[in-house]
Amino acid sequence: MRSKILQILLVIVFATDLFFIFNNQPELRFFTKPLLLPLLILLYFSQVKSAKTQLDQFFLAGLAFSFFGDLFLLFKWGFLPGLGSFLLAHVFYIISFKKKAQHQIWKFWPIILGLYASILLVFLFPYLKEMKIPVLIYAVVISVMMYNALKTHNRNLMIGALLFLISDTLLSVNLFVKPLMILNLLVMITYVLAQWFLVRGMLLSKNNGRS
Repeated sequence: MRSKILQILLVIVFATDLFFIFNNQPELRFFTKPLLLPLLILLYFSQVKSAKTQLDQFFLAGLAFSFFGDLFLLFKWGFLPGLGSFLLAHVFYIISFKKKAQHQIWKFWPIILGLYASILLVFLFPYLKEMKIPVLIYAVVISVMMYNALKTHNRNLMIGALLFLISDTLLSVNLFVKPLMILNLLVMITYVLAQWFLVRGMLLSKNNGRS
């Protein structure tokens, strides 16, 4: 029952946040965006308890740093702290994924992820100015996160990692190349879905690694 209430609240807050983006009311997002990750964290706690599974502290740390990333990015001065927070979130996600059963994956995946990061960086570099090194480090870390999600063979974790990759790519274009309302919407849709799939993947992986 508690889990369903939290899911309903999450949908309401998420829909309201998207409405504020659509209406170009960034100041009102201070009341919605910072609630998204706490609701997901509570959802994770409640389902871990109800399923009587073990809490993954590294994954929980990743969610917590994601919350701080969300908070910092609400401020004009908050890009670097936000980037650092999400960087740490991905490091904790990587540790959490590496604790799970590791499987063989297509040997060309590292090359594909490396090409993705390289192409994105080549495209963004003329716009990055002094942000080149931080964005380069972040691109490498999120690619490693995607790679480790693939090695779990957990469909939800793989979908979540892929959506995170898409969300951060769109965010980079929106921040450094051309800000657009549609990109803002797509960034949040893919981001929240990414975190939701990661939570679902972590919960289901205790019973079925391929759920």
